[in-house]
Order: sequence, then C-alpha cells, then structure tokens
Amino acid sequence: MEDYRDRISKVAFFSALTEDEIQVIARIARVNRYRKYHVILEEGEKRDTLFIVLKGRAKVSLFDDTGKEYIVDVIEEGGFFGELSLFDELTGFVNIVTLEDTQLLLIRRQDFIMLLRDSPEFALNIIKTLTMRLKATNEKLRGLAFMSVEERILQYLREVGEKRGILVKDRIIIERGPTQVEIASYCGCSRETVSRMI
Repeated sequence: MEDYRDRISKVAFFSALTEDEIQVIARIARVNRYRKYHVILEEGEKRDTLFIVLKGRAKVSLFDDTGKEYIVDVIEEGGFFGELSLFDELTGFVNIVTLEDTQLLLIRRQDFIMLLRDSPEFALNIIKTLTMRLKATNEKLRGLAFMSVEERILQYLREVGEKRGILVKDRIIIERGPTQVEIASYCGCSRETVSRMI
C-alpha cells in the first residue's frame, strides 16, 4: 500500500502530531476511490468514519422539505469530514457526494479511539481542530443571518478564490470554479440571483 504519512501530516486535523503518531494513523487508515457523483454518505445514515480527501472534491449538502439543495461546503484535497463520528456514533444530517473522481483516506472510530487513549497530546490537538471548525461554522451562520445575498455571494467567491484561485496581475482567476447552481445552493439564494450578480 502507498505510504500516506506525508499527506496525512498536511491535514489540519493531524498537523500537530509527531511522526510516530502520523505513522500510527497511516497504519490504521485505508483508501477508497469513488467516481464522480458517487454518494459517500446520505442524510440519516449511521456514521463511524473520518474521511480525508486525498484527491478530488466532495460537496456537503442539505435538502429542505421541498427538495431544494443547499450546499454547506465543498471539501477539497487535504480537507476532511466525518470527524464528529469518531467520538460517537451519529446519525448524519448532511449528504456528501463527490464532484469528480475522488480518492479518500478512511479512519474508523474504533481505531481512532485507541489512539486517543494512548496519546493525550493527540487528544488536545483534536480538540483544537474541532474548536476551529466550530468557529468557522459560526462565522458562516453569522454571514447567512446578517449579510445580504450579494455580500454572501461575494464572500463565497472570495473564499473559493483564496482556496483555488490564481493571482494574475490584480485579479484572481478561478479555474474549474463553482457553477451558478453551486454558488446559489451555498449562499441560500436562487441561480437567477447569482446570474444577475455575476
């Protein structure tokens, strides 16, 4: 099996670990490959796995009672999801679908819990990471509550530009950027509103 230690060490969730701890994570992890538009997790499913994106992208979304989709996040290479299921068996409240062919590193709860028990430093790092994720979620909720639709669209495009954009002179170019439908879903507005803004 390919050695994923270097890639694991670059994931924020594990960035403060020692080389020995990274090696343990690499030993307990396994890799799965998924085709574009594969449903990784569905709302209501029991979850017990942390997923790390090694290659590709996956969207995290919710559907309202009318069937309208809201994109909560897009997880790219080096990103992760499912971290809460490592601590308790949870029923998921979001859907996760690949947006392109995607390679994921999976870590099961039972293996992860053994590592937490063996390393208090590792446990503290995980708490810090979860705190940062909670803060980011709170910021997004604040944005949805207090920003206008135009401000939310601009903020989202700034975030995408920071993650995937290329600086050319005084402009940021986003190759393979989100579609108008994806932007609308993420910002909680209609595609027509996005079209007027862009």
